[in-house]
Amino acid sequence: MAKLQKLPPLNALVVFEAASRLGSFSRAGLELGLTQSAVSRQIGKLEAFIGSKLFTRAVHGVHLTQVGEAYAADISRVLGEVAAVTEGIRSWVGPRQVTIACSRGIADQWFMPLLKRMQLEIPGLELRLKVTDDIVHLRLDEFDLAVFYRSERPAGVNLIVLGREEIVPVAAPGSPLLLDVPDPVIIGIEDTMREWQDWPQWWRSAGLTPPEGQRRWLLGDYGLCVAAAMQGGGYVLGWTWLIREQLAAGTLVPMHEHMMQSEGRFYLMRPADRHQRRIVREVSDWLIAHNVGGDS
Repeated sequence: MAKLQKLPPLNALVVFEAASRLGSFSRAGLELGLTQSAVSRQIGKLEAFIGSKLFTRAVHGVHLTQVGEAYAADISRVLGEVAAVTEGIRSWVGPRQVTIACSRGIADQWFMPLLKRMQLEIPGLELRLKVTDDIVHLRLDEFDLAVFYRSERPAGVNLIVLGREEIVPVAAPGSPLLLDVPDPVIIGIEDTMREWQDWPQWWRSAGLTPPEGQRRWLLGDYGLCVAAAMQGGGYVLGWTWLIREQLAAGTLVPMHEHMMQSEGRFYLMRPADRHQRRIVREVSDWLIAHNVGGDS
């Protein structure tokens, strides 16, 4: 409640956005269905709240002050974001529509191979896949279901564990074992938001010192790392739950006997405070049933 008390009058913000965009109180009034005097009163309320003039009055309309110009740019952006979020919710409420959020690595390596079967086996499904690695800023109202790796159990959601974090170095078949190469190309991800374990943790877990001649290749996302390793470009840490298809097909093979396991899990998540629609339950059950090799 304390945060809400710091907000300016919301109606006045809408009026201010229109007046600043149109450069006229009368035209803003026409657009909003208000009289010119009502627009002027709303602007006065906002100026009183802020403690600064936002407009200067002229014979042929109004002009933004320096403060008003800066404020108008931010308010226009914020109101646009509110409108976009609201429209996204309003336009995605059909009985067979589901929004699933996941990270880029999970989308590429786990979700995409399931899409065709999902289309065939869940009739009439309309899917929105929201792909983001910034789970910290992902709101619960932005998805019906989510699949993410977390190092700790997240709060505010109902959880199903889909897989453990099990990590082993992998490379293309025919590659020499990792420790047999004095200058291996070590492939990793340059991503500050990622919680997953990386090469330093694996070396430490295995009780090994990295070869002095190792060369680091940092690529944009995990899908690129896996693709590079499959092409013989070097060694990548394989999260066995994500690359199980490649391991089963033999397009990637383990390059060391040490399998690192941590407390992290790959979770299927559903907002705990929201009614679970029938289609959401159907998709959730389908994902769990097709999570071959998962861990519950």
